[in-house]
Amino acid sequence: MSESKGLTPGDKILKVNDMDMHGVTREEAVLFLLSLQDRIDLIVQHCREEYDTVVASQRGDSFHIKTHFHCETPSKGEMSFRAGDEMQRGVIPNKSRAEELATAQFNASKKEMNASESRGSFFKRRRSTHRRSKSLSRENWDDVVFSDAISKFPAYERVVLRHPGFVRPVCLFGPVADIARERLIKDFPDKFTAPLQDDGAKSGSSKCGIVRLSNIRDIMDRGKHALLDITPNAVDRLNYAQFYPIVIFLKADSKHTIKQLRHGLPKSAHKSSKKLLEQCQKLEKVWAHAFSTTIALNDAETWYRKLRDVIDQQQSGAVRKSG
Repeated sequence: MSESKGLTPGDKILKVNDMDMHGVTREEAVLFLLSLQDRIDLIVQHCREEYDTVVASQRGDSFHIKTHFHCETPSKGEMSFRAGDEMQRGVIPNKSRAEELATAQFNASKKEMNASESRGSFFKRRRSTHRRSKSLSRENWDDVVFSDAISKFPAYERVVLRHPGFVRPVCLFGPVADIARERLIKDFPDKFTAPLQDDGAKSGSSKCGIVRLSNIRDIMDRGKHALLDITPNAVDRLNYAQFYPIVIFLKADSKHTIKQLRHGLPKSAHKSSKKLLEQCQKLEKVWAHAFSTTIALNDAETWYRKLRDVIDQQQSGAVRKSG
């Protein structure tokens, strides 16, 4: 039918019924065309050489994507990957199947998180009396909180390599993350600060609060790094909200190392070295995809200097931004 109307192999579809098709993937274009019932008006441009090159190279759509789910048992011919991987070439599950896999994994993670929190898991932090589970849309990001929400992301996110153009927030994880945050704020108050928390007074505890994007943005606008004490799950939400935090994992390999690094702290800051090591190991196993870099805590004299250097390096580099 299309040939009788003058279409030939190599024609690039520019518009369909006044809809601009620039940046639309092949799968999205096919699904859109199949959804149309009435008259279809096309604007095309003949690009035979470009078409032949695409067919010969089998490159398909040319862009980078970031995944938000695991594909560890792919179908024949498909790539395997984990959440947080970035790819440009290869065969991956189509959008419909990807969303099914992502939804199933989200539900499983939510169930596991509920079970872990009931056992007092360290992922349970500063909880309020209200619990939310939601799919994300950018229309209401200014009101999104980062204390205890469990969030569902699209299976795929298109990304491009660019400098962010702003001072990025900093998230630290590991057995001395609390020490590092306090030292950075004390030693470099012109570069680092912690965002205010909302609703702490309502719960009767200064430790119960939520961090809003507007509070983080205020710090960025002042040209400072916002030092965030948040759960690992919130890192993915910050990335999806296009805040692109610098996420540094401070890794310890033994209880002795942790005990040595935390020696001399006030009694209120004392924590079990065994539990901190277990948390460290679980963080690396579950959330490694979220880390920008890892610093080994094998030298008590140099880790803090390395941390400052890494933050400067990450800030000056490019990141994969939503495209």
